[in-house]
Amino acid sequence: MKYIVTNFAYGTGPYLRTTELAIAFNDELEKRGKPRFKVIIPFVYGKRQQQVMREEFSEHDRRYPGELLLDAALGEMLGSMFYAKGTYEASLSRWIKEIPAISRQIRDHLGGKFEVESLGGNKEMVHGKDIVLELNRSPRVAYGLPSYSATFAFTGEILDQASQEPEGTFAVSRNLFLEGKKIADEIEESQKLTCLTYPATFSYEPGYTVHHRAALIPPTLGPVQRLSGHVGIKEGIYVTVTGIPGLERLYREAHELGLTLYSNDQESVPGSVHALPQMITRPEIKLHFARSGWSSVWYSMFAGSPLVVPDFDPTDDPEIYFNNQAVEKLGIGIVYRGEPLFEIMKKAETVRERQKDLVVDIEKRFGTLGGTEIAARRFADDFLRTQNV
Repeated sequence: MKYIVTNFAYGTGPYLRTTELAIAFNDELEKRGKPRFKVIIPFVYGKRQQQVMREEFSEHDRRYPGELLLDAALGEMLGSMFYAKGTYEASLSRWIKEIPAISRQIRDHLGGKFEVESLGGNKEMVHGKDIVLELNRSPRVAYGLPSYSATFAFTGEILDQASQEPEGTFAVSRNLFLEGKKIADEIEESQKLTCLTYPATFSYEPGYTVHHRAALIPPTLGPVQRLSGHVGIKEGIYVTVTGIPGLERLYREAHELGLTLYSNDQESVPGSVHALPQMITRPEIKLHFARSGWSSVWYSMFAGSPLVVPDFDPTDDPEIYFNNQAVEKLGIGIVYRGEPLFEIMKKAETVRERQKDLVVDIEKRFGTLGGTEIAARRFADDFLRTQNV
């Protein structure tokens, strides 16, 4: 048995997107009469990640039992490099300082023999010599394997652009950005092939339609499952962004306007009704509040639910600063800067129309909305051309 291993940055979207990419890659192999590989996924977020993956990939696991495998040891090492609590500056500094040691640990781990666990809870041992490639999204460390990347932007480019913004834009020193850029460039330049999504972080810039280091593809997001068959859903707002100061006012105004708050995290959104993210696809949902990670942006765009993102915090990841610009300049979302909720509601229909237009534009440009399948096909072409499988 041979294996793929995934690599990703922090958050829920990245591990879901890379898992989808690995499944699509296996589908390509199967179409060509080649055996599927098992997929090793860093187990970073414990029970929450396990729950989300069981929900998202239960059907796949029934069809291909044991294909998706969680690696807790790899997850702990990779997660130590992630931006989580605290400031982005502290996270960036830790990454720069610790990346050499963590890289060695990860390579030693993947080169040895280790235990993994299937989504169904079955354990098995993996020999590192049987891992044939890496599939990644915005990687923070190089595994030392043949690797392919489907991502939204080069991290090195984000850090370089951030270093050029006016002083005070970020609570991070310019030199720290440039130190991080060197590391990111080395990791990203080691990829065999890279696909960049459209729309994404820098897609508002002129000339983005051609990129000298990567092929452009549609968003790497699986089909948006529309929620149907429900009755009695009240008009409201879906909230996936949490922990952002200032949103309490919007929650209060939503109540005053007779709107119901929906969220899958009721503890962080006081007074909300529990609902899964598929609720966003319902016409009763007038706005979607979320951080401007690309999984959230694309989901809103395909669902036709106007997106509202919090204004950028200078202590946050600079990716979010540029994502906010992209969302606003492309017209597919609204950056919340403290205006009353009724003013945001006035802008919603314009955003909804622009979302529809952009989806049409993507399909015309690429002939499909399936970026994951395009990337998987490109990667499989190259892999089969260069490997004896």
